[in-house]
Amino acid sequence: MKYFKSSTLVVLISILMGCGGGGESESKAAAPEPIAVVSDPSQDNTVKKTADIVADADFDFSTKFNLKLDAKLAGLDQRAYLNVCLAPEEGNKVNLNSCLFRAPLNENGLTESIMISHSEIKLVAQVWFYDGSTTPLQYEWQYQGEQAEQSFLIR
Repeated sequence: MKYFKSSTLVVLISILMGCGGGGESESKAAAPEPIAVVSDPSQDNTVKKTADIVADADFDFSTKFNLKLDAKLAGLDQRAYLNVCLAPEEGNKVNLNSCLFRAPLNENGLTESIMISHSEIKLVAQVWFYDGSTTPLQYEWQYQGEQAEQSFLIR
């Protein structure tokens, strides 16, 4: 029992000593200032504060844009369904959980606008037919930087 009391006492003292005193000796690190690498043809890449970045007043720093979907299949004589999804990696199937737009499609077609988060997205549209025997049609779209308005024509 004496050994148990001694061991317990040693452990408690060790724990208390390990915790240390705290006091006022702690130093707080200053938060780093945000920086950006700005490429200037007259200088090599220089590091500046983000506050030094200058942009036109009409530039909103947003990567979002509207994509106009225009789907009308000539001669469509049966009911169909349109899925617009993120394009899969080469050799993979379309992940239906990645679809941005889904809607029935008939002979009148459809015109919709969807918000896209950034221009690096590639999309694939699939037209599925309700009869189940017709092979789905597939169309691809990628951002066209030279066009003011982005459109995905499905014809």
